[in-house]
Amino acid sequence: MCSETNNRTHPMVLNEQELLQIDEAFIHRLRAQDPDALAGLSIKLANDLKEAMERLNQNPTNSSKPSGSLAPWDKGSDSDDEASESEPDETHDGVAADAPTETVTREDETGKAVSKFDCDAVQRTRKPGRQVGSPGFGRTQKLTVTAVEPHHCGYCRVCNADLVAVEKAYTGFYSINLKFGDAASAGVQLTNTHHLYYAGVCPRCGLDNRSSPNRLPADTLDWERVGLTEWRLIGPDLAALIVYLSMDMRLTRRQVKRFLFDLFGLQLGIGSLQNCLVESARALLPVEDQLAETLLSESLIHADETSHPEAITRLWLWVFITSTTALFLIGTRSKELFNNLLDSSTPRFNGWLMSDGYSVYRDYFQRLRCWAHLIRKAKGLTESYHQSVRDYGIQVLDTLNHLMDAVYRAREGPDQGACSITAEHQSTLDDLRSACEAMGVCSHEKTRALGREFLNDWDAIFRVLDHPAWPLTNNEAERALRHWVILRKITQGTRSPQGSRALALFASIITTCRLRGHSPLLYIRDVIRLRRQGLDAPKIPDAATPIGAV
Repeated sequence: MCSETNNRTHPMVLNEQELLQIDEAFIHRLRAQDPDALAGLSIKLANDLKEAMERLNQNPTNSSKPSGSLAPWDKGSDSDDEASESEPDETHDGVAADAPTETVTREDETGKAVSKFDCDAVQRTRKPGRQVGSPGFGRTQKLTVTAVEPHHCGYCRVCNADLVAVEKAYTGFYSINLKFGDAASAGVQLTNTHHLYYAGVCPRCGLDNRSSPNRLPADTLDWERVGLTEWRLIGPDLAALIVYLSMDMRLTRRQVKRFLFDLFGLQLGIGSLQNCLVESARALLPVEDQLAETLLSESLIHADETSHPEAITRLWLWVFITSTTALFLIGTRSKELFNNLLDSSTPRFNGWLMSDGYSVYRDYFQRLRCWAHLIRKAKGLTESYHQSVRDYGIQVLDTLNHLMDAVYRAREGPDQGACSITAEHQSTLDDLRSACEAMGVCSHEKTRALGREFLNDWDAIFRVLDHPAWPLTNNEAERALRHWVILRKITQGTRSPQGSRALALFASIITTCRLRGHSPLLYIRDVIRLRRQGLDAPKIPDAATPIGAV
């Protein structure tokens, strides 16, 4: 997209470089030369001022901004901080920070004695990577330019005068991208586009006009030091492929580097690949709000969680999934994340929740319980060496299998599971409840735990008998977590909160695209391209219509 189109569609009319030129002398000169142009400039300034005031006045009560302008799952509990304060600080070697240490000295170049402790302290203050002021290194690989894309000013931003005759290129950059084929022309082609940006002084009003790539500043919250701009070496198609290979194909950064070199002869550093991933995650951030809104409007959500290491901190990867939408979150295993998610939407989620026996889910009344967990625990009791425990395990297992068969028969009946079958099996339920009450005080730990679990979740476990068409297991959520558990085993988790945030975003969007029958590669490409231009992220396509469906 050319710069002229960007300027016309951007919410703000005048950019910072143009505003700096509009001072009192400029206005007086414009009034003397062209009063109509001054009137047009006044209208543009007034529109920009109104737009700026409207942005300043946005808050959670009058806009789509969430409470506190933070994602609800970022509002962690203070319990972790309090626990960390109560424990002694330790070094990487496991030695307490206040423990006595041996001081080792050496001499620097001037002969002055310097302690080892001082040297380590100085070393720790040095940030990784290239230091500010160092010369650095440019790209050594020179690719053939396949296209030149000019970005002209076109017209004066103040008086709309034609600038074609006075424009000259003042800066530019190279962008390496991919051109995907289609059914008519298959294949993938590497491109290297030279983008040129033009500047020109208006012959009518004297304004120095300049075309420039769109730039979004680095966010100081989740995306510190991560800018979003069109001025990028890696184009949106190539960036989407890097995300696809890293997340969906589970390749490491070094494997992605080798893949790009072997297939295209392209040399990219691991740092460039990592920067591309975090920038792509920031570009995909608005899509998370779309997913949360769609998810909480569904009638049934499957929820599950699994451990996830973030450096040395143990966190949890949560998934909330329906038949067409998935939302992944990484945080503590606590009530705050679960409750804040359900409280973050308007209206509040009022559907049904399928989960396991984790106590956090019990706060939600409209809940279903996964029977697979109960069956596995009952099978474990049938292998016990205690006769009473084996008898209880057999009773539970037989009862659940009998009721499962009844649910399947109801689904195949004329009403397709729309009618309750609870009354038909009430005596079976009463016998099981009596056994659970008796075993809830058993001295055998696992037997006692299973009996109490049945009693605590009795309504949630057997609610499916009232609605036989509903699911019996939480397999949807467990299958959704499987891919990311494998990725966790390969990468050993994430290294920072920013990395965890990025992983949750990629997991949500890739899984949702798969559920809806669309390519996550192409959708991520479209989001990156539009977001770099300062435009809104496109909506995730709706679920594809099955072949043969009306």
